Amino acid sequence: MGSNKTIVWFRRDLRIEDNPALAAAARDGSVFPVYIWCPQDEGQFYAGRVSRWWLKQSLAHLDHSLRSLGAELVLIRTQSTFAALLECIEAIGATKVVFNHLYDPISLVCDHNIKGKLVELGISVQSYNADLLNEPWEVYDARGQAFTTFEAYWDKSLNMQRELVTLLPPWKLVPATGNVAKCSIEELGLENETEKSSNALLARAWSPGWSNADKALSEFSELHLLQYSKNRTKVGQNSTSLLSPYLHFGELSVRKVFQLARMKQILWAKEGNSVGVESVTLFLRAIGLREYSRYLCFNFPFTHERPLLSNLNFFPWQADQNNFKAWRQGRTGYPLVDAGMRELWATGWIHNRIRVIVSSFAVKVLLLPWKWGMKYFWDTLLDADLESDILGWQYISGSLPDGHELERLDSPEVQGSKFDPEGEYVRHWLPELARLPTEWIHHPWDAPDNVLKVSGVELGFNYPKPFIEIDLAREHLTKAIFKMWEMEAAAKAANSNGTDEVVVDNSDGIESLPIPKVILKNNAPCPTYSSNDQKVPTCQNSKSNQFNRKRSKHMQEERPLQDNLHNPNEAGTSRTNEDCSSTAESSMSKKQTTSRNSFSVPQSCSSSKDNSFLECESSDMKQSWQEQIDMEQSSSKDGATGDECL
Repeated sequence: MGSNKTIVWFRRDLRIEDNPALAAAARDGSVFPVYIWCPQDEGQFYAGRVSRWWLKQSLAHLDHSLRSLGAELVLIRTQSTFAALLECIEAIGATKVVFNHLYDPISLVCDHNIKGKLVELGISVQSYNADLLNEPWEVYDARGQAFTTFEAYWDKSLNMQRELVTLLPPWKLVPATGNVAKCSIEELGLENETEKSSNALLARAWSPGWSNADKALSEFSELHLLQYSKNRTKVGQNSTSLLSPYLHFGELSVRKVFQLARMKQILWAKEGNSVGVESVTLFLRAIGLREYSRYLCFNFPFTHERPLLSNLNFFPWQADQNNFKAWRQGRTGYPLVDAGMRELWATGWIHNRIRVIVSSFAVKVLLLPWKWGMKYFWDTLLDADLESDILGWQYISGSLPDGHELERLDSPEVQGSKFDPEGEYVRHWLPELARLPTEWIHHPWDAPDNVLKVSGVELGFNYPKPFIEIDLAREHLTKAIFKMWEMEAAAKAANSNGTDEVVVDNSDGIESLPIPKVILKNNAPCPTYSSNDQKVPTCQNSKSNQFNRKRSKHMQEERPLQDNLHNPNEAGTSRTNEDCSSTAESSMSKKQTTSRNSFSVPQSCSSSKDNSFLECESSDMKQSWQEQIDMEQSSSKDGATGDECL
């Protein structure tokens, strides 16, 4: 053991097992574990009520574990993370600071700045990968460019040679002593008195903490993994792994999850168990989507505020607060959508299939800006995860090269018949429809008057009529798409003629709150002391994110996400055009509320504007809507939206 005094800066790595930063510090000498809560740093992405509840329980659990090893977790509430770290360094005479990587665009810039300042003061800084199978800067194509389709990325990732070493917890920790202005878990301010009664219900369903995460993983692998391929689309049940909140807070090592699943797959393959092999393949794809979300955020750090496909900048989103409120409150008149939104508000959790359905309804039926939905999911989900949130909402809004077709609009009625055929899920969350026969449960507006009367349903009184008819919504979506193409073509023509017309993001005028901007400069990277240290995006691209989907037919048969992505050999690749090794300007916004009656939407603040565009083939918009409905009935797309609930 060395003689260094090392500060272990915990963030979203709240475990003692397979924690590279903690393990390295324990080997080098005495340790000073610290968690710093700085609401000012959170800005627009201040955690929602249920997410903060989980964080509070997880921190208490981690502190108990560290104390059993000999060192307590120091909790600090501050207005400056750097100032708090500096106070800790001075208090114990620290010679080193270690932490594990984060990959969202805000954390990337913040970490880089803090690291640079500490190095200037002569403090050794080392950072490690505790969150991913592969670092985002390790997976590129043969030309050294970033993948822009999941299929190509995941194929390359799975075929990379890797040494997945899971680190055991330290046997003992030698604490570094010093006096700092620490606080108790209650003084940290993660939960106020008005929230405690609601949060008490969460403890009945969830048990945060790294050791509980280990139990959840064991239970899933032994009891549910085998049938994962058959059960994962069943809504209203615990048909997924329920591991996503544990993974988000770093209570569970993704390396451990991957290794355990692969071992099961190898054993089942040896036994000839094809169902088990398929289940593991699909489960690992869910892990892969989580990896890909961080990959996109690292290589394209503008994706929290702008679509990856440039033509979506011109889409005429309808910033209608009334529609947004009805969607949030589960008052759209479409039972499956309303049930999902009410479950989200009540529990902070919804099945991944329901996430797809409600988000698609928001952007395709109501034409609400995808950033509004992204922010609402961030505020209300128990497993809210910014990178996964970005991936999901860009995917469902058609903003990714291999994402959900923008033209495609799924009928909630058809989706309900498919994923909730008996109506049990709807009846549970919409008690006003509980007595309605199954035949009408997903389209009560078609039920005969006598059926509605016997069932106690009064449309327009105790349950709303449909907010908009689906056929009319399809017409509005079609018109919006044509408008987008017209605006894009006009901008391209103006640019090619050399005019001074400025191309702007169509969502710039939408009422919202500020999102921290990443200001990208060509700064020289600060010195690091380890080959494990975090990289930052490099500037090897053109001046704009020139991605534009090549459309063929307006309506295409829907396929599962794992099947609908481009062939790896045909997948487009690109490196981000912007350099993230720099500073960030963050406009601090006041703490957000998650009130159902008062919700503030996010700011559109593009860092740059696109002035050149690729050719886009027009789609055949004449296919009948009935063909689309027929397609939905045979569809089984299982994409990821919001946060991938594994």
